[in-house]
Amino acid sequence: MSASPSVVGGNRGLWALRVPLEHLGARVYPDMFSLAQAHQAFDAAGRISNPQLQERFEHTMIAFMDLVEASKHYPCVRSRWVEYLGEHPDPVIDRVQ
Repeated sequence: MSASPSVVGGNRGLWALRVPLEHLGARVYPDMFSLAQAHQAFDAAGRISNPQLQERFEHTMIAFMDLVEASKHYPCVRSRWVEYLGEHPDPVIDRVQ
C-alpha cells in the first residue's frame, strides 16, 4: 500500500520495491493499493472520501488479513502460497509461524 500527494499515489514505488523483494524470495501480497492525492483524499472522519476507493481499501485489507489467518491455521494454504511464488516448502527455512 502507498499514499502520496502525486497523481499516481506511489504506485511506481510499490513496483520498484516489489520486484527486488520477490527476487530475494520474500512473500509479497499480490494486490496493491495506491492512494493518489492523499493530502486531499480523506474526509473529516478520517475515511477515504471516494466511496469506491474506500471500499477497495477495505477489501484489500480484509483479503490480506484473511490470507494471513489462513496461512497461520491451515498449513496447506501456506505451502500452496509458497509454491505459487515459485518456492518449495522447506521446514528449515520456512518463515511462517
